[in-house]
Amino acid sequence: MKILLIWPPLPEYCVLTQEFSCCEPLGLEYIAAPVIDKFGVEILDMRFDKNLLEVLKQKEPDIVGLSIPYTTTVNVCNDLLKIIKAYNPNIKVIIGGHHPTVGLRHISTEYVDYVIVGEGVETLRNLLEAIAQNGDLREINGLAFKASGEFIYNKSYELQTLDYYPQPARNLTAKYRDKYFHAHYKPVALMRFSYGCPYNCSFCVLWKLCNRKYISRNNELVVKELLELDNENIYVVDDEAFINTDNMNDLADRIQKNNIKKKYHMYVRSDTVAKNPGLFEKWASIGLDSVLMGLESIFEDDLNEYNKSISSKTAYESLKILHSNGVEVRANFIIKPDYSKEKFHLVRKAVEQYDIDRPTFAVLTPFYGTDEYEKVKDKFIIEKLEFFDCYHTFMKTALPLKEFYYEFAELFKCAQNRKKDGNKEKVFYAGKSENSFEEMIDKMKGSYIFY
Repeated sequence: MKILLIWPPLPEYCVLTQEFSCCEPLGLEYIAAPVIDKFGVEILDMRFDKNLLEVLKQKEPDIVGLSIPYTTTVNVCNDLLKIIKAYNPNIKVIIGGHHPTVGLRHISTEYVDYVIVGEGVETLRNLLEAIAQNGDLREINGLAFKASGEFIYNKSYELQTLDYYPQPARNLTAKYRDKYFHAHYKPVALMRFSYGCPYNCSFCVLWKLCNRKYISRNNELVVKELLELDNENIYVVDDEAFINTDNMNDLADRIQKNNIKKKYHMYVRSDTVAKNPGLFEKWASIGLDSVLMGLESIFEDDLNEYNKSISSKTAYESLKILHSNGVEVRANFIIKPDYSKEKFHLVRKAVEQYDIDRPTFAVLTPFYGTDEYEKVKDKFIIEKLEFFDCYHTFMKTALPLKEFYYEFAELFKCAQNRKKDGNKEKVFYAGKSENSFEEMIDKMKGSYIFY
């Protein structure tokens, strides 16, 4: 069987497009790895190769697997599903990714044969073998399949270990690899050190999908992968890699012992940093270059509402620890629709006081499946799928919409042009071109016209 795995393009309405980040489809590389020797597998990255019909004619696949990674891509993916089935109704279509794992809302399921729910490495392998051998689909955990026009959901797939995971099939994206980047990390490779998250932030659904389970990879396998990677820049895409501090201490020792020279960018919680200053000093010495830290808010009532289990004091302590070790901090702040001009001003002031290297801002977004969504779903003033990009409001704003988006965009502009030690310092929001940042700002300020 010939299998084509597709990563979709982003829609034009998204504020942050691949101008600022365009990373390898690590999920597709993972699920392809255990089946590549048995079946003919190829990966199509439609951010670069946009003519799906032409590829279908060239490859004539028996099975197409389409990732729907974000809610913002649902409508784009619906168009792709229609093209696939119009070209050849006999092609078996599999979908997976974050959005269909949460639910099939808004997906054109008439063009879909199978849904992979959750982690897909084991599920896809079992599904392909069942299709090839006419096996029993009901025995495959983590699968939904169509019967009499309706989807039947099997038992969920419970991940117990990452030790059997193969190394990602990065050879399948060889022709794209020099194009993958994240901010100023060019080129960049993605890696996983762990799976899951034990916390329960109200705006996030990931902890629900993993049942608050946290699993670390075998460090021998991590080191093996690092040694095989040519990339100097490594973007670790775990929800929080440092939760198992003993494991991360051991990994740091192994990296040092093997004389691995890389630059690492990771997600981290401020309380993890504050509680483990020695661990971050060690990681800084072996290449921890930057972290993305969800500070989320300078207001304690917001942090309590989000179930963050951190305080602004903890945030400040973590920033001092990271900066003292030369680690660049990219901190994210959530902007609520009910913010007044005064609150916008206080956020801008805090960014300067905290001395954050690369501050980022996101409008509070009620993603499907989250506690936040359940709380506000009946108050939506718009439900445009492309707006689930963290840069648009779904709720009524305290300020007039035009003014809200102006203030939101100004947060980025002030951060970009802030003064430090009396000198103007550019906080470089790295994009493909010199115009990328200004184009992003213009999109933000003009967002009010869609309501």
